[in-house]
Amino acid sequence: MVYLPHWPIPSTLGRRQVDYETVFERMETVLKKLNNPHQKLPPVIHVAGTNGKGSAVSLISKILTYAGYKTHIYTSPHLHDCNERIVLANEKISDSFLFEVMEETRIHAAQEPQITPLTFMEAFTIGAFLAFSKVPADVLIIECGMGGRIDSTNILEKKLATVLMPISFDHVEYLGNSIERIALEKSMIMRPNTPLIVSSQPKKAREIIEILAHDQNILTYFYDENFEIIADEESGEFDLRFGELIFENLPKPALLGSHQYINFASAIATVLAISEKFPVKKENISQAISTVSWPSRIEKIENNLNKILKNSESEIWIDGAHNEAGAFSLARWILEKNDKKTFVICGFSRGKCRKEFLEKFKNVAEIVAIRVDGEPYPEEAEVIAEIGELSGIKILTADDLLDAINLIAKMNNFTPCRIVICGSLHLARDVRKFGIN
Repeated sequence: MVYLPHWPIPSTLGRRQVDYETVFERMETVLKKLNNPHQKLPPVIHVAGTNGKGSAVSLISKILTYAGYKTHIYTSPHLHDCNERIVLANEKISDSFLFEVMEETRIHAAQEPQITPLTFMEAFTIGAFLAFSKVPADVLIIECGMGGRIDSTNILEKKLATVLMPISFDHVEYLGNSIERIALEKSMIMRPNTPLIVSSQPKKAREIIEILAHDQNILTYFYDENFEIIADEESGEFDLRFGELIFENLPKPALLGSHQYINFASAIATVLAISEKFPVKKENISQAISTVSWPSRIEKIENNLNKILKNSESEIWIDGAHNEAGAFSLARWILEKNDKKTFVICGFSRGKCRKEFLEKFKNVAEIVAIRVDGEPYPEEAEVIAEIGELSGIKILTADDLLDAINLIAKMNNFTPCRIVICGSLHLARDVRKFGIN
């Protein structure tokens, strides 16, 4: 497996301005040369939102797989190798086939020198469409990379269903600095005559979604209105209502954190919304809930890093939380555990650290900021500490991940503790350098 394909390499990152408003013009020129593979795909479920997209995509696919269907998946970003982004009929794409479709895309893109060079996401998405069009499957589940309206995946017009997971502040430089504007951008994946499933949303985001859906007369399923869950805090099992349907005693989600109940409810509602075309049984749903996995989402790490702590009761966890909503969910999980002292190690790409993120861990955990080695443009640990000071949060600094864990171990006198690593997803890659679970 390879970290990046031979092409496209995102060498232009930060070196040129990209006009994202013309994304589809660039893509259509190359797609036409390739005989429009994006028009030869299985029925598409399109998922947007700020948090929970990956969890929802994974569970939707798992339910459909247990029901006997073959699913394609397209997600981003990847953690360890770019093959993770493309799943073909329930199997991760091979190196040879990935090379084949990206080379075919590269050759046809080179025949159009008059167009602005494709961005990494645009080119990789075209290559993914090409791969999906060549391998038979029943359903294709696609996660938006950024936003919705101008996301490269939104070039698709015909969709089986669209899904809006919880919306929060993220990519404000591209999507806008208000919840209303971000909700507008992400909602633009919806299509007429296509069911829309809407997860739990802030009030202002929901208002925008309702207006857009009403204008297009779209059949919409809202969390806490058209579907809802009732969880048993002791057992972790839950009941789900979808319209008149009620599923009782569904198992505790395999993914950790109370926020996953909402993510799982939204994914199950999506499957039920398309059940006339793709019927599933309760046992398929239960099996999927119990076995689904999604890397670096409150994932326990056991490798050489644990040896530094010199205590078998200490734990190291990795989570993809990188924005305010993600930090809120992660902090709530830490409070739910509440059985040992907790430290949060965080790092970010330049300009991505927000005081609102750090504030979620105030009086919840001690924070150690690091410079992330794997980031192309890492934020300095001292800058993160200065941002924390604005909210009265004392943040320690360390050179890198290894230094941070050594610092915590010594500061805690090697007594039992819990370390949670979050912020940049590059930290999940850095963890892998110390061994695989």
